[in-house]
Amino acid sequence: MRRTIAQLFVSAFTFAIPLAIASSAAAAPGPEACGNIQLAASANCEFRTSGGCTAYCEPVRLTAACAGKCEGQCNASATADCNVDCSADCSAKCNVNPGSFDCRASCSASCSADCSGKCSASASPGQSQAECEGACKASCDGECSASCEVTPPSADCQAKCDASCEGECKAEANFDCDIDCNADCTVDLQGGCEAKCEEPEGALFCNGQYVDVVGSLQDCLDYLSTLEIEVNAHAEAEASVSCAAAPGSSSAPFAGTGLAALVAGVGVAAARRRKRS
Repeated sequence: MRRTIAQLFVSAFTFAIPLAIASSAAAAPGPEACGNIQLAASANCEFRTSGGCTAYCEPVRLTAACAGKCEGQCNASATADCNVDCSADCSAKCNVNPGSFDCRASCSASCSADCSGKCSASASPGQSQAECEGACKASCDGECSASCEVTPPSADCQAKCDASCEGECKAEANFDCDIDCNADCTVDLQGGCEAKCEEPEGALFCNGQYVDVVGSLQDCLDYLSTLEIEVNAHAEAEASVSCAAAPGSSSAPFAGTGLAALVAGVGVAAARRRKRS
């Protein structure tokens, strides 16, 4: 049977819809848009500018960004002894209340508890104790997140503890490498942070940690939107102000720069998502 032009058009359009949706989903920005920094939905993010921003570019505030840059560069394998000791301790904690046991939180807490002692013994030359501990904890968070992200909350204690210990023991095995990488990274990243402070939109910080936005700022903001993270603008000598209120407001530090519209868009997207849920 001969099909009409209208029927062909409808068929082609119907076929194109799922392809467009799939393409859109594939293009959705991920953590790489914000330099692979590990962020939770409770994160507090803000833009800073000028002198106050430059002073904020201290090494201890660069550790999370450097952890993202150092991710994948250190590939030492976890030791058998670490896995055995970790598994026994983890199982004892998990079996108390398996349903409420959080793989990532347990992994990060156990891993980070050793950072102070490790840094006292072997911080990199020129690196302070606080900088070393910050790098160590950031490495723990990264390894634990990577190991636990595929383990559902409904998994049993064995699965949760296997994932938790994999992250903790890998972070331990790569401690020296990660600390050295972080020390080298902060030297390079400090200059980049200060340069961002001089730009109209300023530098982005989340939970006091610098976010190294290498590519599109909009992509990073879109990613933060998927986590429903609010982004604020910080006016020097003033309290933090929501960028969503910036357009047309004389008190908004970034009015007229275009940043306000970007951040306002993030807030609208998050609000729409909450309304649909």
